[in-house]
Amino acid sequence: MQAFFESLSLTSASVLVFVISGVAALLAGRVGSVVARWFAAVLFPFALAYSAYWLPVWLGADACEYLAWSLLGVGVPFVAGLVPSAVITFFVMRHAQRRA
Repeated sequence: MQAFFESLSLTSASVLVFVISGVAALLAGRVGSVVARWFAAVLFPFALAYSAYWLPVWLGADACEYLAWSLLGVGVPFVAGLVPSAVITFFVMRHAQRRA
């Protein structure tokens, strides 16, 4: 598992966070509270990007090289996951308002 996460490039990590965040936003659309949906839309991509970046260190890799690139390594996948998460949350809320 450590080798898989160490092999993730910035692009592949961004695609991974993008897809999982989009699916999670669809599932979070079932939550009744609007505030909880938006918190999930923002916090889930960040937690996923943070975890995907730091998981090799948590599994035993040397943290020195990771610390230097942490802003880029977490930030780019976070933005990649935030976009579909926010868009899907917006459309789910709009669809729910039309049905109400």
